[in-house]
Amino acid sequence: MLTLTFGVITATIVFNMSRVEDQIQVVRKAYVPLALQSKELTRIQQDLSSYLEEGFTDWPNLLSADSALVRKRDQRNKSLETLRQYPRNLTELAEADAKQFDEDFAMMQRQIDALKPDYDAIHAAAGKSLPIDDATVIEPLKRIKAGEAKLAGFAKGNSNTFERRVESRTQRVEENEHILRRWTIGLGLAAVVLGLVTTLWVVVTLRPLRRLREAARRVAAGNYESRIEERGPTEVADLARELNSMARAVEERERELVRSERLAAVGKMAAMITHEVRNPLSSIGLNTELLEDELADLPGDAKNLCRSIHREVDRLTAITEEYLAFARLPKPKLAYEAVNPLVGALAAFVREDLAAKQVDLAIELVDGDPIALIDAAQLRQCLINLVRNASEAVASKGRGKVTLRTKRASERVLIEVEDDGTGIPPDVLPKLFDPFFSTKEGGSGLGLALTQQIVKDHGGDLTVDSTVGKGTVFRVAVSARP
Repeated sequence: MLTLTFGVITATIVFNMSRVEDQIQVVRKAYVPLALQSKELTRIQQDLSSYLEEGFTDWPNLLSADSALVRKRDQRNKSLETLRQYPRNLTELAEADAKQFDEDFAMMQRQIDALKPDYDAIHAAAGKSLPIDDATVIEPLKRIKAGEAKLAGFAKGNSNTFERRVESRTQRVEENEHILRRWTIGLGLAAVVLGLVTTLWVVVTLRPLRRLREAARRVAAGNYESRIEERGPTEVADLARELNSMARAVEERERELVRSERLAAVGKMAAMITHEVRNPLSSIGLNTELLEDELADLPGDAKNLCRSIHREVDRLTAITEEYLAFARLPKPKLAYEAVNPLVGALAAFVREDLAAKQVDLAIELVDGDPIALIDAAQLRQCLINLVRNASEAVASKGRGKVTLRTKRASERVLIEVEDDGTGIPPDVLPKLFDPFFSTKEGGSGLGLALTQQIVKDHGGDLTVDSTVGKGTVFRVAVSARP
């Protein structure tokens, strides 16, 4: 826009300067030479008229006076002819001025032609060597004097006309020059103002880039939660949006990296627990059972203490098995399986367990029985974990409902586990799938981490939406058969 404006301004100035230059050239090449030649003709014509009035009769004889008259007359005619040729050689002359000049020249030529008989009479008298004051000379001479005096006046008027035209043209050029100067100053000021406005606009437009730069520095420093307002000009808003998207992606990758490191640590720890704890726990459990049998007939709390020890050993054994399962999680054997029968069988398996907790189980299966690329056994384990978590959330408020639902979504199959329990607080949601994080007393914090890992190994996604006081929806997305 700025370049176009400066281009228009420059073109306008150049165009107006060209017009002024053309007008100057017309004045210099056409009107000034015409005015000078017209002035020269007026001088010659006046000299001829003065000679007729004063110098003609001063000659001693008519022959000498006529010779001088012929020279002056020829000089006048030559000057008039030179002047007459100007309009034919100059295309710069205005059409109206050229027409007026032709009319003036035609009038002078008619006057000169009208005097030719009188000039011929004087010339004939001079050839006869008549005296200068002869009667045959006086009358033609009188008419010639009157005619040449009239021509002198006409030539002077014509010269004055051309001088006025030169002055008028010059004044017009000066006026155009003043107009051009004003236009140049005005356009220059407009260009300066436009430049200032553009500069201000650029400064205001680029100011958000400082915020983008600071946000980029914060992200580079590890503050991945930093976000920038997505406002301003379209380009800046798009850049802010992309920067926020990059920050979210980096944050997600960082969280995934931490999670992977924790999972690796869990795997190593599970192997150690399996090696160091599992066998001693089995031995303690067995010996506790034997001790309980030995103390069966004795009075007191000895038998109850043995039972308490046995329960704790069973709990530790269950935790050990959970860690072991996490450490030895096999890669899924993917195959195309029908999802609805899997969900239906799972619902039948857990329905009684949920009913004992006063939790109703409902299933909503999509029509068409979608086929997904899954490992049925591992996916069933995932859904059991999600259903048990949902039932515990519902049971914590007394009673409620858990819904198993299947859906289609573009190239994926969705399996949802929805409950109307207490919901999950917003500050807990980002940590929900972290290993060892648990909101349940005595929980290992591996259930959802294991579930998410299984879904990721399927090439799918596990997401959660929750509203405190209303309930939670866990959503498993796996690839559908094309």
